[in-house]
Amino acid sequence: MRGVDLFDERSFGVLLHPTSLFGHEPVGTLGAQADRFVDWLAGTGARVWQILPLTMNGQYDSPYFSYSAFAGNPWLVDLARLHEAGLLAQPRLLPAVSDAAVPFADLRTEKLPQLREAARALLADPAHPWHGGLVTFRAAQDWVEDTCHFFALKDAHADVPWTAWPEPLRRRDPQALAASRAELAGRVDEWAAVFYLFDLQWQAVLERAHERGLLVLGDLPIYVSHDSADVWAHQDQFQLDPDGHLTAQSGVPPDYFSETGQLWGNPLYRWDVMTQRGFSWWVARLRRCLQLSDVVRIDHFRALSAYWEVPGDAEDARGGRWLPGPGQAFLDTLRRHFPDMPFVAEDLGTLDDDVLALRDDNGLPGMRILEFGFDGLPDNPHQPHRFDRRCIVYTGTHDNDTVASWWAGLEPEMRVEVAGYYQIAADADAGRAAWALIEAALGSRAALAVVPMQDLLVLDGRARMNDPSVFVGNWSWRMPPNGLSAELAAALRALAARYGRVAVRPPG
Repeated sequence: MRGVDLFDERSFGVLLHPTSLFGHEPVGTLGAQADRFVDWLAGTGARVWQILPLTMNGQYDSPYFSYSAFAGNPWLVDLARLHEAGLLAQPRLLPAVSDAAVPFADLRTEKLPQLREAARALLADPAHPWHGGLVTFRAAQDWVEDTCHFFALKDAHADVPWTAWPEPLRRRDPQALAASRAELAGRVDEWAAVFYLFDLQWQAVLERAHERGLLVLGDLPIYVSHDSADVWAHQDQFQLDPDGHLTAQSGVPPDYFSETGQLWGNPLYRWDVMTQRGFSWWVARLRRCLQLSDVVRIDHFRALSAYWEVPGDAEDARGGRWLPGPGQAFLDTLRRHFPDMPFVAEDLGTLDDDVLALRDDNGLPGMRILEFGFDGLPDNPHQPHRFDRRCIVYTGTHDNDTVASWWAGLEPEMRVEVAGYYQIAADADAGRAAWALIEAALGSRAALAVVPMQDLLVLDGRARMNDPSVFVGNWSWRMPPNGLSAELAAALRALAARYGRVAVRPPG
């Protein structure tokens, strides 16, 4: 759906990552449950399905710390559909979970062998209907060979970080790479087939969404994981010492989420090198993301203006410093490659005039969060009466507590202020408070309103997707079995209709 303007009409969407879909596996998959969600979402009158990064959960089970910024998440591959395609015997499934920790570690031991079994079956059968697609996928995607070699080497070295591999492989000696590639050819081929199976299933889901008039709003982390195929394959474009260790790392200064700031631990870019190369790695990364979604949210957009550099051995982020990012030269390059600029700026956190100018001069919409609207400042941009039209309003994001939990935890004075603004009683229950904010979002001037599924279901803090102040227990929420009810769809559609946000569906 290239060339579609996400902000050309009033619309709304729902934020739900596919891993949170309820179904027959321990995490949501791209099978019948994804089809059902797409159909349910279209029935609400929504125009947008917002997701998190579609890459594999990595460090801390986070999709923002993936082992590859290009490869899709194989945990999302639906085993039942591989069985239906004749590539897998009857799937061996772990119990499905809801409102409990997703056993991501178990997926590696229980699901990955089944994915490899299906991959080998596909590789061995040139007559299979999907075999030609696999050949095309490998030829068309420049990232595949290095990435699959990286994963094969991880397998061969007991999953230790690439910085602990033998020096010739760590430093990518050509002879060592050639020998390793030949030795691990079978495993490299398996990984290529596994990643192809993800693409095959996700493209079917994306096509179904498009057929029902839905756009997918994707997510691109500003940084990549240190232990990733991307850093291993492009070491000279990151701030590393000769052994591959961090000389500087990413983070943000003290903020709403943490008094000591957030220490993310990602390697920082060598923007000087990337600039000389025309930001080619970034262009390829964004092009890949736009193969998987229609519009891309650039996470931590402010780092393109200036970023917080923390020493590589720091224990927290307080000792960092601001340094200039690539700025307008980067956005000019993106415009040359993506003239319709299908991007959204995640413009939250510590901002200055330079960040706002970079966003506005390039016509990029930003984000407004209703939970952020009460910091006592008179010009708070997160209150609906201050919104510009060209923005996305959220009740909360994947980094926020649910509205129900946020409301329950408000101090008495703040609760009175919030209640007065949204015209509800200070002792209103969680359902009344959550739907008051949902209505405020849909009723606002913002061209697009997005509501997390947890807020539609009025769930408490146990359903929170991510708490940036902690590293464990995140990313594991599953929707309850009855989450996609006809009653909820009808209520949401009625509210959207009241505020002129029901999408016009294509005929047929």
